[in-house]
Amino acid sequence: MSAVRFLPVLLSLSLAGASLSAFAAEPPLPTDPRKRLEALQHALIDAAMASQTRVRSAAWVDNSGQLHENTRITSDMKVRGVRVLTHLQNEGGMAGAIVSDSTRATRTDEACQATEQRYRREATLETAMRIASVGTERYDWTMLLSQVRARFVSQTAVSRKWSLSSPTRVPEQTYERLLTGVQPDQMPYQMLLELLPSGALGVEPMRLARDRASGSARATRAVLNYLNDEPPRRDPIPFVIRLSVIERSSQVLMWQDTVPLFYPESEIKSTSQPLPPGLLSELDRVLHKWHDRLDNSFGCKPQQFNVLQENANGWTINGGQTAGLSIGDQLLLINREHLPARILEADSGQHMALVEVIGIKSGSALIKKLAGPKDMSRSGDWVATPF
Repeated sequence: MSAVRFLPVLLSLSLAGASLSAFAAEPPLPTDPRKRLEALQHALIDAAMASQTRVRSAAWVDNSGQLHENTRITSDMKVRGVRVLTHLQNEGGMAGAIVSDSTRATRTDEACQATEQRYRREATLETAMRIASVGTERYDWTMLLSQVRARFVSQTAVSRKWSLSSPTRVPEQTYERLLTGVQPDQMPYQMLLELLPSGALGVEPMRLARDRASGSARATRAVLNYLNDEPPRRDPIPFVIRLSVIERSSQVLMWQDTVPLFYPESEIKSTSQPLPPGLLSELDRVLHKWHDRLDNSFGCKPQQFNVLQENANGWTINGGQTAGLSIGDQLLLINREHLPARILEADSGQHMALVEVIGIKSGSALIKKLAGPKDMSRSGDWVATPF
């Protein structure tokens, strides 16, 4: 394993919670895969034991008169990641001490920096025009949406924290899909960039109330333009731009922001004209703010890659070279339907395993099991997270 492995380990759990601190001098995880998996499992159990738990029991008698009982233990553990601080050898095996949601950390933590520097999040970026318009006005809105997308992609390429691509257009007909061989997108995230009319979402730009003097000035200006044969002008138009980030597998909305803007007053022409410079500078300001907010929301969250399919050699996940994975990387494979909320149940060990990347492509990787249950359940929401 590389020197990066000697940094503290983050178990990737997609739950809201606290950031975690890390120090490079702390001891690494054990090298033996089985003991390493035990240490990670013990760390999760300790975190769950430190939080509130709930026990739900149910019992019923079937048609043959046999009594059945079911007990479910859930935890209120709210963590973004679990950092294993130390590993102590005792009679029960490997144990781990952790920092949970009661500990704060800054964005300069080494573990957070390592996650940011190495891994990138992959997403498709789709645009949608929600403003009804015709003619040259329609052209202006389309050009504006195109500019917003191009500038957002350009800023994202500079930051190197996201890898964005256009969504694949999959034919609706099965015959066309088989004929063309087009496959649906498998990237972990979807981004949707929308232009909406003002007030559509209950969001509307604030404008100063017009007084009698300003109304008279507007009327005077209109008369002068008419007498001087000046082209008519279009009043400022309020609109809304919205960016949404969605997890593809679950279709859960992960992040969203809505900003109201104005398309400034402009001449009404039958030919195309460039976008107003003031509007473009305002768009750049909004896009910079979006990038900062995305960094704050996703910056220290470790990656999670969905399991796409099972094969003879292991599993295929939707993360590869573009995301920063490489052959030999070890990942934690967990079933999100059971973990971490039900980590205190007796069979929680059946829902996690330690795996290693044995094959890599640009957008996918092949992983095999190093340690874990002999017979793993094929059902559930399985994800792999790198350390």
